[in-house]
Amino acid sequence: MSRRGPVHLDFDLTVLPAWVANTKLKENATTYEYSSYYNEVKDLERRYGLNSDLFKNLSKNISWVHEEDAATKEFVKKRCYDLNYWLCEEVYNKLKPYGLEGELENVIPRIHSVWKKIVEKEIPDKDYKCYPDDKLIYNMSYLKEIKDLFDFFEDFPITRKDIIANAEEACHKYRKYLRPKIPIYYTWRDSCNIEGFICKRYIDNHEKYRPAGVLFYLDPWLILTYSSNECFKEVHDVFRDSKKEPKRNDEIYIKIMEKLKRERPSKNLVSAKVGEGLRGSEFFIPGDNDNLMYRITVNGFYFTVEVIIPFLLFIFAVYLLFQMVYKFTPLGRSMLRTRAKVRQRIKPNLDYEDIVLLYGSEESLVSNSDDNSYNLHYSSWLS
Repeated sequence: MSRRGPVHLDFDLTVLPAWVANTKLKENATTYEYSSYYNEVKDLERRYGLNSDLFKNLSKNISWVHEEDAATKEFVKKRCYDLNYWLCEEVYNKLKPYGLEGELENVIPRIHSVWKKIVEKEIPDKDYKCYPDDKLIYNMSYLKEIKDLFDFFEDFPITRKDIIANAEEACHKYRKYLRPKIPIYYTWRDSCNIEGFICKRYIDNHEKYRPAGVLFYLDPWLILTYSSNECFKEVHDVFRDSKKEPKRNDEIYIKIMEKLKRERPSKNLVSAKVGEGLRGSEFFIPGDNDNLMYRITVNGFYFTVEVIIPFLLFIFAVYLLFQMVYKFTPLGRSMLRTRAKVRQRIKPNLDYEDIVLLYGSEESLVSNSDDNSYNLHYSSWLS
């Protein structure tokens, strides 16, 4: 069976499932479903400028996330987080121009009450119903990082397939996409193992989306020579640097925000970059690169790839060059003939190669042998 050449990839990222879902959520509604349910939040329109377009779109999205084609089975719950994030982002963007973004944690629960009633009364029986998440931490940087993490998981089957099919093209296709998402993956990954944390609530098996697992399907030579390819090296460096970042989880964010509320009660925590400055703080959890066994393993790999292999390749190249000079240039052949003459004086027998060097081609050997112009000395041990 002949080996097929590399697959040429489509560089259009808008076909990724997370991108498609985000676009769908942001589409404007053409009808106003469940309009009567929003009577109880009419005051939000007056107080915060949240017009009916927001509620129309929320109704449209509540209906959509319960449709069968909204997500594959393994990402049905993830699609519900998409809706929760969409609502927070929409409300935040409407409050921010008025300096009212700090009111997010008061406004969202009011809208959640309407959302919950719509699902309970209007959505038919489903294996999974998307309810508003009352455990959300109202900090936009936290919510955005979780969104990016989940999007990375959802897109992973396609990105993995592309990388295995054509690593070179996939690198150029996804390098910009991966820059923000890989650090988020490594800082939040461990939280996906802890019951009650947001990742565990929405993603059933995060181990299926391990980027390191792709390495087993790549050409080993590509892995060993990644540093000679500008794109591969850039992506590699993103992975390496990401593993140095402190770990993050829900509990850390909750504790930091509680501390900030006590120490700086007037601070707007909704917009705060709460996750920054973890290193050196009481909430610091070392990243993968701070683990001793990990450092030993990785440093051993880098020493092999960056020092030992280049050194061996250099020695091999010098050896090949020496052999070429020695055998295929006039200087080299002159040195070989000199060596053959020395051997002729000190050895009773000559190798065939030395005989050819001393007396010319095989044809001349035959001629010279017939003319008895030289004698071959044999160390015959036959009786």
